[in-house]
Amino acid sequence: MAAAELFYTEGIRAIGVNRLLEEANTPIMTLYRHFGSKDGLIEAFLADKDRRVRAKFARAVERTGTTGRERVLAMFDALGHVITDPKYRGCTFINVAVEMADAEHPFVDIAVSHKNFVRETFARHLTEAGVRDAEPLATQLLILMNGVFVSAQIYPDGTETAKQARMAAEVLLNAALATRDTAPEPGHH
Repeated sequence: MAAAELFYTEGIRAIGVNRLLEEANTPIMTLYRHFGSKDGLIEAFLADKDRRVRAKFARAVERTGTTGRERVLAMFDALGHVITDPKYRGCTFINVAVEMADAEHPFVDIAVSHKNFVRETFARHLTEAGVRDAEPLATQLLILMNGVFVSAQIYPDGTETAKQARMAAEVLLNAALATRDTAPEPGHH
């Protein structure tokens, strides 16, 4: 999809309708018939990207992780593959949220929904790993992941960024699991 490539590489505001139509070799009526407007096309792009990213991470995690702990770390391994791709231009959802600069914008809602899904996925794997209160750590891991997305746009060595992020995730996870193993049972002091 030519529009998806343009939106991802150049930003959604930078691409006008005429450029979209020219790159896609599509008549304007086709755009309006299928999407209603440029915003409709952007929403379709974001929904498709969300679906594809979720599926990509799920495949990678299921392929390499068999326990909750392994699945959490596999999410960082999958992240490493994403940020070291030569075509990587940042996390689409972070980019959209920054570009829109309005927390109330419908495109930002899509980005927030995507990030909430990632946090919930972390929480599910953490619970499976035996972390008692998974939500705070799931949020911390999401913050770490978001930092990796941005760092990979700034620093040229995505491989090192991915390696360091995975190590940090492992430290956080190990600390949470150690706390679980040493915490007294409720009612016992």
